[in-house]
Amino acid sequence: MELEKLNFNIRLTIRHSLRILYARRKMTDFFPLTSVAEYQNLSDEQIEHIDQLVYRFQKLQDDMGTKLFKSVVANLGEAEVFNKPILEIINIMKKYGVVNDKVDWQTMREIRNSLAHEYLDDVKNDIELLNYLFTTKSIEIIEILKEILYYIKLNMYSNIYKDTKIELDKFYETITNSNFSDSKS
Repeated sequence: MELEKLNFNIRLTIRHSLRILYARRKMTDFFPLTSVAEYQNLSDEQIEHIDQLVYRFQKLQDDMGTKLFKSVVANLGEAEVFNKPILEIINIMKKYGVVNDKVDWQTMREIRNSLAHEYLDDVKNDIELLNYLFTTKSIEIIEILKEILYYIKLNMYSNIYKDTKIELDKFYETITNSNFSDSKS
């Protein structure tokens, strides 16, 4: 059962990350935003890409923290995983080398909450928050996922289902072909 959850959660988080990369790619011509006027003159299509980035970041952050992390730790043999707080789960992942010591999940959570509660309330703050998401946090969360998936590939690959391996390959291909630094000049 835990192995099924792990495979499902890998595929789920990969799908969110691929949508983030797609949205970022579509946004490179108009991000980062530089003025209130630019923000107010966004087309419906541009707003769709921003919304997708925001939504998928929130989903990825939630699903990594509530599902993937716990599935990974459970498959490492840790007991009572699903009753432990997220910071304890992250510390276990650090102990096993699944993620590095620099992972700051609390900041990811704060950004996620800011997007959920402040998005479109104050234009200047929204621009700052959306630019921060685009230039920094959307990249950082995918780097964390990449680190976890690399650990899984090295240490748990024999437990990964064929369809999950296909998703992993697609993820790595997309990551290889993505340029995180692309943005308008």
